[in-house]
Amino acid sequence: MRKLIVNSIMVSALLLSAGISNSCSKIDDIIDITIPVPFAINNNFNADIPFVITTEFVKSPDIPLNLNLDEEIKARFKDMSVNNLKSAKLSSFTIDYVSSSNNNAIKLDKVKDAELWIKAPNVGEVRVAAVQNNISDTALNFTPDPAVELADYLKSNQTSIYLKIKGTETAATQMQVRINSSFKIQVSL
Repeated sequence: MRKLIVNSIMVSALLLSAGISNSCSKIDDIIDITIPVPFAINNNFNADIPFVITTEFVKSPDIPLNLNLDEEIKARFKDMSVNNLKSAKLSSFTIDYVSSSNNNAIKLDKVKDAELWIKAPNVGEVRVAAVQNNISDTALNFTPDPAVELADYLKSNQTSIYLKIKGTETAATQMQVRINSSFKIQVSL
């Protein structure tokens, strides 16, 4: 009788340990949340800007970025928000010429050097990209600074950009441009 009780306890313990190990793997499956590698968010829009250049740097008026990063993150990961933003960096930025108010006589080739700045309330402003020795009349292709972290700037719905432009001569016009930007975004729990 004693042997039967000991064998019953041993079999019960064996079955219990098999059940526990099986259920632990199911819990691991449930908890395993994988966040994809960084993803890109494109923000492209048209803007009308006063285009004033001299042979010294001139600051443009602020241009609203109009990027709702919270909405963009939720579209990809329904349970996440801008509060899960770990990192944001500018990966590309171009300004394409569309038209100007003086019968298209002034184009982007009047720009020799340009700097792109970003700012947001309570964060300040920082230079994020630059163009040097531009010769294109149809586009300004900026080189982003990979060291500049933009997470705090992009969390705000009031983020704006502005340009500091230096030209080859003095010129002024009202210009319509296409702004094309891409940001590399990382989120985490």
